[in-house]
Amino acid sequence: MQRSTYLDCLFSVGGLFLLILFTGKFFYLKEFPLPLSYDESYYWDWSRHLDWGYYNKPPMVAWLIFLSTKVLGISEFAVRLPALLSLTGVQVLLYVLTFRYFGEYLARAHLFVLSFVPIFFVYSFIMTIDPPLLFFWTLSIFFLVEYLKNQTLLSAFLTGFSMGLAILTKQTAFVLPFLTFVYFMLFEKKLLSLKKTYLLLLLPFLLYLPNFYWNLKYGFVLFIHTAEHFERKGLSTRYYLKFFVGLLFLFGPIFLPFFYYYGFKYWKKFLFFLKHGFDEKIGADKVFQLKILNLFYLFSFIPLFCLLILSLLKPLNHNWIMPFFISSYFFGIYFLLQKGITRFFYLLNLLITLGLCLFMLALPKKPDLLGKNSALLFYKFYGWKELSQSVEKHYKKGLYLLASHREIASSLAFYMKAHPEVYVVNLEKRPENQYHLWRKDDELIGKEVLYVQKGIFEPKVLLNPKRLEELRLNFYGLEKSFSVWKGIYVKGEKR
Repeated sequence: MQRSTYLDCLFSVGGLFLLILFTGKFFYLKEFPLPLSYDESYYWDWSRHLDWGYYNKPPMVAWLIFLSTKVLGISEFAVRLPALLSLTGVQVLLYVLTFRYFGEYLARAHLFVLSFVPIFFVYSFIMTIDPPLLFFWTLSIFFLVEYLKNQTLLSAFLTGFSMGLAILTKQTAFVLPFLTFVYFMLFEKKLLSLKKTYLLLLLPFLLYLPNFYWNLKYGFVLFIHTAEHFERKGLSTRYYLKFFVGLLFLFGPIFLPFFYYYGFKYWKKFLFFLKHGFDEKIGADKVFQLKILNLFYLFSFIPLFCLLILSLLKPLNHNWIMPFFISSYFFGIYFLLQKGITRFFYLLNLLITLGLCLFMLALPKKPDLLGKNSALLFYKFYGWKELSQSVEKHYKKGLYLLASHREIASSLAFYMKAHPEVYVVNLEKRPENQYHLWRKDDELIGKEVLYVQKGIFEPKVLLNPKRLEELRLNFYGLEKSFSVWKGIYVKGEKR
C-alpha cells in the first residue's frame, strides 16, 4: 500500500487541511500579542554571533533564527517563524509517511491528532530548541523508514545527516543512532553487514565533531550545565501533580492512558517478533507495516516507559520527553482505530485537545481568562519591552551597558533600537551564561557603565552609583522591579 510519489500524498484532503492550518497559524503568529521571552531573545542574540556551539545548547537554534531574521529582518515574527515551520514540517513528514505505507484513512487520523496535541501546538508559536529538534527527529525517522525499505546510499546518507542535524539541535538526539543500532541488532541484523549502514550510524557523530571541539575549547560548559539539571532536587507532591497532570493535559488526556495500555499489551508481540521474526506469508506490504510498527514502538513506548520511571526519582521537564512522543501517536492510533468503541475515544481525545488548543489561542490575548493563575503563565514574557524603553532614555553610543542577569541582557539587546552588545556581571569563578564567554566583565573594571539590575537597591558593584530610574511593573499582582544606574564598575573590588 505505497503511493508512487510524495505529491500524491500532499494533493489530498490531508494536504488541504495542512495548508489551511498552516495559513491560519501563520497569520495568527504575525499578530501574536506576546513579546519575546528572555530565552527567545537570548537565542536571537546567539544568532548575531554564529558559532558551532553556545553555553547551554548546540548551535541549530541560532542558525535558524539567523536565516529567518536575515530574510525578514529583526522582529518577533522572524524569530518565531522557524518554530511554526518546524512543527508544520513534523506534520507533513508523518502524514506522508503514514499515507505511503498505511493508507489515507490512517494518515488523516494521525494528522488530525498531531495537529492538536497541545504541547506541539504551543511550540508552533514559541521559538526554543524544541521545535527544530522535533523536526530533525521526525526527519531522521522518515529517512530511516526509507532506508529500511530501500538500502540506498542516498537514504543512508540522508538518515545519518538528519540525525546529525538533530544532535546539533539538542543533546537528546544522541539517542537516535543508539536506538537505530538497537533496532538493527534486534530485527535487521543483515543490514549490519552493509557499509551503508555504518555510514548511517557514524555520520551523526562526524557532524557533531565541530560542536565537540567547541565544548573542548570552553571546558565542556554545555555538558556541565546539562549535568546540573539532573542534580536538581525538587521531588514533592506538587512536582508529581504538576508533572503527571501536565502529561495528560499537554499530550492528550484520553490518548495517553490508551498509549500506555497498548504499549504494555504489545510487549508480548514485540518479543514474539524478536524471537520468531515476521511471517512472510502475510505479504511484503504487511511485513513492512509491522517493521514500522516495531520501529515506532522502540522509539516511543520503551524510552517513555523508562522516563516515566525516572520521573519518580528525578524531576523532569515535559519538553525533555517530547521527542519520544513523535512516534507514540501513530503507534496508539494504529490500535485505537481498530474497534468501534476505541474509535469513540479517539474522537473524544481529538475534541478535547482541539478545545484546549482553541483555549490556548485565546489566552495570550486575554491572559486572565481563567483568573490570575492562567495569567501568570505568561509572567516571563512581560516587562522586557518596558525595561528596554526605560534604559533607552539613558543610553548613548560608547557607554558600556552592563546587566545583572542574562535575562536583562538578552532583552535589552533585542528590544533597544541600537541592539547593543551587553555585558553581564560574573561574580562566580566560572562562566554561567553565553555572555560570560563572549565578554569578560573584568574588562570594564574602572570604567563608567550604565548598569541595569533586578530590584531597587544600591548596587555594590559600582563606585559612586547614581540612580537614573526605577521601574516597578505589576503583572496580575506579581511585581517585577528594575533599576538603572550609572557609575564606575568595581565588581568585587573595595569601594
